[in-house]
Amino acid sequence: MDSFYDKAKAVQTLEQLIAERTEAASSPQMYRMDSEATEKFNLSIRREVSDTASRLTQCNEDTGEAEEATVAIQGIICGAKLPPFETWSSRPEDAKRLAHSRQSVTLTGLGSQSFEHIVENCRRAYSMFSRYTPNARLVPSPEFLGRQRVGGSDDTDEYSTITASNRFFTPSKQAAGLTVVDINSELDPRGILEKVDKTKWLHTEDNAVDYYVLSTGDNGSRHLPTAPIVFQIGDLVELQASLICIPNKGNFTVKLILRSMILLNSELTTQATTARTLIGPAATPVLRRLKRRNPSHGSAPYPRIDANNNDKSASVAVDAVVDIAEDADTDNSGRDECMDN
Repeated sequence: MDSFYDKAKAVQTLEQLIAERTEAASSPQMYRMDSEATEKFNLSIRREVSDTASRLTQCNEDTGEAEEATVAIQGIICGAKLPPFETWSSRPEDAKRLAHSRQSVTLTGLGSQSFEHIVENCRRAYSMFSRYTPNARLVPSPEFLGRQRVGGSDDTDEYSTITASNRFFTPSKQAAGLTVVDINSELDPRGILEKVDKTKWLHTEDNAVDYYVLSTGDNGSRHLPTAPIVFQIGDLVELQASLICIPNKGNFTVKLILRSMILLNSELTTQATTARTLIGPAATPVLRRLKRRNPSHGSAPYPRIDANNNDKSASVAVDAVVDIAEDADTDNSGRDECMDN
């Protein structure tokens, strides 16, 4: 986000979108993650006996069974690592790194008070997991929260950020009970992810991330499927993410797992891109060439001789040049004769 991006307008638009999305929501919203929402959506933290991770879950009203809950988070994209992949290296170490690749997105509010409220609720949700970890061994600070300087080098303000991600592959040893799904061509048009050893790594339903764009019309709004390539820095989006607490180097940490992303507003990025195209190209400096000087005439430049000129002085000058050339030929022929002798 540079000087062409209207940050003030982005904050104003984000405030409006958060209010609209949370008011009409029928699913958990991080902006309203409080005791009332916990009761309304039957939220709780559970850990299966066979699972090392505890999860935020939601009770299905129809079946009465606990399901993984997803929470909506609105913000402005300030960082993203999304497919498709365009480069590939055959080096073994790069192949190993590819197996650990993730698709991730980082959101900010550029100082929005509503976004700051979402950040505080993320901290509260994080602290809830400490009661469900052995000996409360939860890493003190959530790794998915941070601060980042957004914009050009002249921007000294740091803003709160939230990062959600999801790995592309699950180790085959951990994929029991998960359905293996194909990676579509929009995510991997060059088949780079196919280079991963499928006997060790699997792309499952738990690794899938859905991408949508909000479409509004006379019949209301709809979420239309789209490709991840359309998302850009500065877009206003809504994430759907789940919270999972997993072991981490002797302790426990909570991951914010990216499940889907919806493009809510792209007008500001489009306007910024248009503004950049209106900037004219920089003027090319005119190079000054040095004049050639005639050492036989002091500082005067070499006289130009026009052979087609009828002027007598010009004719004499041409004859002088011809005589000099003939004398040079005579000298050269003399040298050649000496060499022959």
